[in-house]
Amino acid sequence: MAFSTAPSQAAPTTPARFGLTADQLHLLQSRCPGLTLPAEFHSAWGDDVAQSDRDERMLVAELGLIDQGLLRPAPADTQTAGDAPTPEAFPARVHPAVLGFLGLFTEPALHLTVHSWGGGRTILQAIAVRTGFAASLVRGQRLDDHGSHPANEDAVELSAFPVTALVGETLRSLVRLEPRNTPTTPQARPAAVVLPLTLAQGLIGAIRTGSPEIIHAAALEVGLPQAEQVLEGPAFGINAGYSVCATSLTGDTLAVHWFRSAAGWFQMSADTPLVGRIESTVDFVDSSRVRIQTTGPAAITGQVTTAIGSLLGVLRG
Repeated sequence: MAFSTAPSQAAPTTPARFGLTADQLHLLQSRCPGLTLPAEFHSAWGDDVAQSDRDERMLVAELGLIDQGLLRPAPADTQTAGDAPTPEAFPARVHPAVLGFLGLFTEPALHLTVHSWGGGRTILQAIAVRTGFAASLVRGQRLDDHGSHPANEDAVELSAFPVTALVGETLRSLVRLEPRNTPTTPQARPAAVVLPLTLAQGLIGAIRTGSPEIIHAAALEVGLPQAEQVLEGPAFGINAGYSVCATSLTGDTLAVHWFRSAAGWFQMSADTPLVGRIESTVDFVDSSRVRIQTTGPAAITGQVTTAIGSLLGVLRG
């Protein structure tokens, strides 16, 4: 996912993108009291960072924002030698568009969190929507060869766009997981199974170890001959994932998770009983159901498009 360092001058529907460092975003958040950014993009100094290092890094961040045209230099005549600039003066120096974009996160009408991982990298995206416009923050993490030990990347992307571009922006990280030059293979017809939690665990284990008698018995028990086909995905190693969660001021919510294995993409969800209606852990497990459905990039795109369209329709009344 490329980061640009200047707003786009193309058509109005083209998102304006700004490339920031983590320190630059921290400086904007800490020096502009009215901003409330998502927790995933909030940063704080560790106890092991000396005050002199903090001051130096914040100075570098400030100079970088000035070089990008996102922050005006402090007027020389507003302070005397040896005086620190007043905190109240900083927000007035920030480019109004940047303040406006980041301000959408303070009280959005719709907030989306998009998380994807694969290819040794994770991408986290937060999107805030209000009054026909949206702002997006994106940051990445690098993973080791085992897919663990995430290391934060220094780049943070800030984008702003009209809601007409919301679906495309939400799907950006899914597109990264499915490069266009990858040969496409015909997608099998989607199939789904709903299984008790314990049976799903046993069936996945049986498929992984190649126990045909257990697979056959479990499929007969639930009366779903396609169970083996559907469960091949979670059984043989997951190498990528993509999820979309959303909340709105109207109380509407969305949480959908997809995973990719060598067998292709699949969607997984769980239906669990309300806490107040169960008496023990055994009851909870026995009453829980797992739904697994095979899918593909085109179907995921359609599902995301429909879900976002529904959420925006509720907001508009």
